[in-house]
Amino acid sequence: MKLSYYKREYKSLLKLGIPITIAQLGMVLQSMADTLMLGQHSASELAAAGFVNSLLLLAQLLSMGFCMAAVPIIGSLYGQQKTHEITVALKSSLLADMLQGLFVCSLMAGIYLLLPYMGLDGSLLPLMQSYYIILLPSLLVMSGCTGMKSFMDSINDTRTTMWIVLVGNLWNIIFNYLLIFGKFGFSEMGIDGAAWATSTSRVLMLAIYIVNFAYNKRFAKYRAEWKNAKISIAEMKRQNNIGWPIALQIVVELAAFSGVTLLLGKGGVSWDATTALSSHQVTVQLASFIYMFYLGIGTAVSIRVSNHYGQNNWQSIKDSAYAGYHMILAVGIISTSAVFMMRHHITALFISDSDPEALARISATVVSMVLPLVFYQVGDGIQTCFVNALRGIGDVKKLLKYSFIAYGVISIPLSYTFGIAMDGGACGIWWGFPFGLSIAGYLYFKRFKKHIDKHL
Repeated sequence: MKLSYYKREYKSLLKLGIPITIAQLGMVLQSMADTLMLGQHSASELAAAGFVNSLLLLAQLLSMGFCMAAVPIIGSLYGQQKTHEITVALKSSLLADMLQGLFVCSLMAGIYLLLPYMGLDGSLLPLMQSYYIILLPSLLVMSGCTGMKSFMDSINDTRTTMWIVLVGNLWNIIFNYLLIFGKFGFSEMGIDGAAWATSTSRVLMLAIYIVNFAYNKRFAKYRAEWKNAKISIAEMKRQNNIGWPIALQIVVELAAFSGVTLLLGKGGVSWDATTALSSHQVTVQLASFIYMFYLGIGTAVSIRVSNHYGQNNWQSIKDSAYAGYHMILAVGIISTSAVFMMRHHITALFISDSDPEALARISATVVSMVLPLVFYQVGDGIQTCFVNALRGIGDVKKLLKYSFIAYGVISIPLSYTFGIAMDGGACGIWWGFPFGLSIAGYLYFKRFKKHIDKHL
């Protein structure tokens, strides 16, 4: 089939995917600004915030994955233009999201109570506790934000979320500066200021979502159905049946990358942990930047596939998924080519070390890690595209199993073998990724193709 056949899908995916990518990049920049400002105020506060954020990331990913269930549910109804059913699904999914958010908040509150018993640095513990307790209630607010985002994504409105996220990011950055350093009459609050800036930005974003839904004429037809749309227990069960497998699959994938960090921290016979971890951090920044583009296109694939699924149009489902992979592959080729050509200069962009020998060791390690980074882009592209295609048709129950096989059985053991057992260092550990991601991509693609072959 000629590529020109996919022209319509390319345009649709770009229209949906570009705002998603911009919003994701905005969040990356906000995170960088948070790190920079806290680091300038106090290294201990930066360390405390980093530890707490790593714990709360689990809660955020669980909520994000769970709320994503609205995309196949509402997206398929949007493909059929069933306004009343969409409104029922929206009300039901938002209630399910908030209940899940309460569960996650309770779980994280339990972890908060365990902080004094984790053997943490006594000087950091009060900072961690203060930062943690301020951010904890905002996890529930995030569930509301993510639920509204999933609804708007489902009805092909990704631009609204882009602007809301960018406004929230701007608020966060401004109030980080004002509250961390005590500028323009505000008290200097340090790490607590960073927590309040983040929490209030989340409240602001949820408020904008609600006001936008209440007054924007685009949503008038859903508001008209709001009173008559009754919350459906069946829809809430469906949200749980789809949402939890997605959430747990995302957590398993994160665990694979976290497991690699633990391996890097061990060090080896011919390599030291400090150099390995520093090099890993640089390479992860590059990989994350590339992945933001993959994620934008992949989410757009999920939306388009869900719309076509509602119309029972399997040819268009296939076209959307394959067009998405073409675009991800193109992005991967361009970005990794640039990274490969610039590999000897990458470290200087991220690290300015007064010790030239340490900088040289990190730079050499990063150069060696670029090769597995380049190789795993094909597998990462395939798995990002087709895991989202499967989510779009609501086929999510086997995702957790496939992820465990790819990352738990293949990727992490190979990383240990290449990096620790064979003393391959950071580069050896990273060589586990191409295998794990390729296996994940193959399993997701095979599952998706099974559906296509059945219906075409």
